[in-house]
Amino acid sequence: MKKTISAALVLALLLSLTACGTEPPGQSGLPEPVTDVTPAPTAEPTPEATPSPTPLPYVNPLSGEPMEEDVSANRPFAIMINNIQQALPQCGVSQAEIVYEIPAEGGVTRMMAIFTDISDIERIGSLRSIRPYYADVGISYDAIVIHAGGSEESYTEMSGYSVDHLDGVLGTYVEGAFYRDPDRMQYGIEHSLFSIGAKLIEAAEDQGFSLTHEGGTYDYGLTFSEDAADQCSDEALYASIGYNSFKTTDFEYDEEDGLYYAFEYGSEYVDDEYDVQMSFKNLLFLTTDVSVIDNVGRLRVRTTGTGDGYFVCGGKCVEITWERETNTDPFRYYLKDGTPLELGVGSTYVGIRPSYGSSVSFDKEAQ
Repeated sequence: MKKTISAALVLALLLSLTACGTEPPGQSGLPEPVTDVTPAPTAEPTPEATPSPTPLPYVNPLSGEPMEEDVSANRPFAIMINNIQQALPQCGVSQAEIVYEIPAEGGVTRMMAIFTDISDIERIGSLRSIRPYYADVGISYDAIVIHAGGSEESYTEMSGYSVDHLDGVLGTYVEGAFYRDPDRMQYGIEHSLFSIGAKLIEAAEDQGFSLTHEGGTYDYGLTFSEDAADQCSDEALYASIGYNSFKTTDFEYDEEDGLYYAFEYGSEYVDDEYDVQMSFKNLLFLTTDVSVIDNVGRLRVRTTGTGDGYFVCGGKCVEITWERETNTDPFRYYLKDGTPLELGVGSTYVGIRPSYGSSVSFDKEAQ
């Protein structure tokens, strides 16, 4: 009997110990604490810096624009361009850094376009005859002058100043330097003469003309600034220069590109060779003395001394003065307080108008 009780007690004790034992992990019925494991940070690649564009090393002395090549020693080409309505559209003029418009006899105007480089221009013209005051403009740049004949006074002027010039009417040069466009002949033979830029350069070399300035660089009397419009005080979203009762050239400002787009004879003033409307960063409207010198109506236009004018840039304008001491000096421009004028970086239109019978306006509604 005792053995039976003892065995029973031993069994009960073993069961009790088993019930009070530690349960294996995960078997207690309680959730185990969750340990957050933060992954090791991944190193992000360092972004490569965008390289700044390398500034071009040289500056165009006639426009202030940056260039890959140094052209400061190169002589410009000053080319007489026909501007009578029957001779339009012109070709190649949009590649000029500076375009002059000056009255000629008969109430019309002609252009003289100043180019740093004409080597890639396939068609320039139509060309027209020269007058002494246009020769004076060419002289101010030490330029090689291109024209189609001229008045007796203009030949005297060019001879007196030893101007290097190519004459498309009286001269004989390499083939292609001057040619007649048959499609323009119907409007008159005087409106049909054109040139090829590379051929003009070849003809100039054949004539023994130096393509570079004597002594290297040349003082054109021009300085440029990206902030040129800050010199101006009055609004000029529109500008107009009237040379007489017959001929007016108008300009409208484009705020997006900062250029003035030109109109004449009631239409856009275009370059047919490049299929673009003529546009300019700067407008210079200069006033001078103009007088009739013969019964044909030819003019004498004073290009030395001093005079008044307007500078137009960046949608604004300001009164200025111009100065040119002698025929071998460049034109120089000043604000009314005598501070040298800075032009905007880009191309320039120069209109030279008579002190009488002409006009300048910045009010489109008044036109």
